[in-house]
Amino acid sequence: MEYNENETKADLLKKIKRLEKEVDNLSSEVALHERNRFRDRYTTRILDALPDMLTILDHDANIVELVSSPNTSHIEGATIENIVHRNVKDILPPKSYESIRIIMDKVIQTGISSIAQHELVINSVVYHFENHISKLDDEYLLCICRDISHQWEIERAKEEQQRALTLAQIKAEEADKLKSAFLANMSHEVRTPLNAIVGFSKIIVNGDSTERGQYADIIEKNSHILLNLFNDILDLSALEASSLELSSRKIRLLDICCQLYQLYRDKTQGEVELIFDGGDADTYILGDLERLTQVINNLLNNAIKFTIQGEIHYGFHQKGNIVEFYVKDSGIGIPSEKAATIFQRFRKINDFVQGTGLGLTLCRMLIEKMGGRIWLRSKEKEGTTFYFTLPCLQS
Repeated sequence: MEYNENETKADLLKKIKRLEKEVDNLSSEVALHERNRFRDRYTTRILDALPDMLTILDHDANIVELVSSPNTSHIEGATIENIVHRNVKDILPPKSYESIRIIMDKVIQTGISSIAQHELVINSVVYHFENHISKLDDEYLLCICRDISHQWEIERAKEEQQRALTLAQIKAEEADKLKSAFLANMSHEVRTPLNAIVGFSKIIVNGDSTERGQYADIIEKNSHILLNLFNDILDLSALEASSLELSSRKIRLLDICCQLYQLYRDKTQGEVELIFDGGDADTYILGDLERLTQVINNLLNNAIKFTIQGEIHYGFHQKGNIVEFYVKDSGIGIPSEKAATIFQRFRKINDFVQGTGLGLTLCRMLIEKMGGRIWLRSKEKEGTTFYFTLPCLQS
């Protein structure tokens, strides 16, 4: 350090400040050099350690550089040589590319980083990836691609669990409504015939002997109603528990239809006529005679109950390897909003007409158990036609 005895104190202070600045600059250069040495030594290792695939893209989606290790590549069989200079469009499926292209254009226009997702099939397994796209300058973009397959599966599992939970809640609420409907319906359906039985039983005991036969008929009729009600409930419970066993025998449909005609021809209302349209005498099915008769009985009973004028037709015809049976009435018809749910439990056409709302539910479940299906066509005030099919017994 040079010293001049003629220098003033102010000059010496200036020299000291200049020297301090030089020392600071020298320290900064040393620190910068050390930082550069650290980056030169560890940047590549750091990038290689990252699990994400880092690529530089130009604005046309061409891959300019793979910044990260080739081991992070999500492209099957990829190396730096065959990744660089390829276009993303040539690597991804069209749908995935379009999704990423939209995000790229958004980032280019706004300069704001954004995220896109895509799928890729690797070794026949579908993987899900998340792409964080950022703008580097007016020429290049940085895309950080991360495998989120595990997180994606967790999210889908959560969604599935939520759907199952929601469905279970809906079913529980529906079950609660059905239980309430069942109790309300049964209290009425059981009380009505039971009151008749109890009331007329007392009259028979204390009343005129000339009227006892008439009262006995009323008691018998209501006893049958009550018995049928309990039988329907037991059958429905057995079907829902899959514990109802069906017998299997060769059944000639013409025989059943003729027997039912004799049973129901005098039970129609007013001038309503029951007409059996017939069917092929050689049509047979393999099924449960009692349950098939139960289904047709239910359909004919409903037709008679809701038809006060006109005609009721029923019959069957063979279509290939199935037989189609129908019951057609000219009754009140079924509103479209009720037709959609008429085969569900406790659904009734008319809440003021006696019935549990279980008959058509039992018909559906029995027909389906026998390998067929059942449906209807109806128009209000013009009548309803119920159809069901069953497999034919090939001769």
